[in-house]
Amino acid sequence: MNPTEPGLDPTKVLNQPSLRRSTGTIWLVMGALFLLASLFSFGVVMAGGSGASTPLAITGGAIAIVLYGAMVLVRLVVGAGVKRLRLLAACLLTMAAVSLIGVWICAYIEAAAVTATLSGAS
Repeated sequence: MNPTEPGLDPTKVLNQPSLRRSTGTIWLVMGALFLLASLFSFGVVMAGGSGASTPLAITGGAIAIVLYGAMVLVRLVVGAGVKRLRLLAACLLTMAAVSLIGVWICAYIEAAAVTATLSGAS
């Protein structure tokens, strides 16, 4: 057991320090890195694709930016504690899900456009 917090099992995911005692800065840093990675992915789709998925890529990037803004707002507005840390985690996980699904759908749209072009050329 954790000697600083009696009764908490340190092997449980919800009892890890980043969800109990952190200031939230690590969530903002990791969120910023993830935001950059997702914007890069959406940018590659827009720059290298046929253009069919550009509106979805722009929307996905905008949602990721809004979710990072929500993370910053939560960090500034919500008082220190478990509630703040769980809200930051939820924002980051939502950003990850939206970005992953968005990039996957963009890739599917681009693959369909390439397939349609190739089948029409033969």
